[in-house]
Amino acid sequence: MENIHIQTTQNVRIDQELATLGDRTLAYLIDTLIMVVWLIIMIELRDSFGSVYSMEADIVWLFVLLLPMSLYHLLFEILANGQSIGKMVMKIRVIRTDGSQPTLGNFLIRWLMRIVEFTLFRGLALLAFLIIGKGQRLGDLFAGTTVVRLRRRISLQDTVVTEVDSSYKPTYPQAQYLSHRDVEVIKETLSFYKKTKNYLVLAEAFVKVQEVLGIEDKSIPHVQFLETIVKDFNYYMSKEN
Repeated sequence: MENIHIQTTQNVRIDQELATLGDRTLAYLIDTLIMVVWLIIMIELRDSFGSVYSMEADIVWLFVLLLPMSLYHLLFEILANGQSIGKMVMKIRVIRTDGSQPTLGNFLIRWLMRIVEFTLFRGLALLAFLIIGKGQRLGDLFAGTTVVRLRRRISLQDTVVTEVDSSYKPTYPQAQYLSHRDVEVIKETLSFYKKTKNYLVLAEAFVKVQEVLGIEDKSIPHVQFLETIVKDFNYYMSKEN
């Protein structure tokens, strides 16, 4: 499974899973189905007023029919945090390649490029996706965005909260100076390593945490060190409460 590497504000890299071609295709088909249903409903409504035929009425009908279909992806992605209905169903969403929330400009560029990729040159989006990689079609490339799978629902086990025994003795007092977000990143890295055995990400986190805290102990196993930092942080946090 391909991942996007995101550099956090603490300069620790974490990986986020990119939406697959299958994810995006199914989301696209769901969105297309919704627009087809809209088209059928509007045609049925128009037929129910069959006696009203004029150039003005036809223009109004086409406007009401086509405008929501044209703006569907743009409006949903702006208003629904980077998700159309299809993306909601597939649990994927648009983010910037640096991991941040896309701006109005990012969404607008994606939407304008959609006209080129899906309307003027059908098949271009698929070709671009396969050539560019990084989970991007042309619209994503120009907008600086990609589409990722949403993280699973966070449980207490995934947060910075780690239960520490009352008799626990901390090893690294420097851990108390970390922020909650720092420790979240450490736990995310540990979780990612245990699932994927990606040692490079673990090693980067190990080096960065030691550098930030001014610790020079290269002999300790990386996992043990990072888990100890999390426990020490929680020990000091419990003492403050």
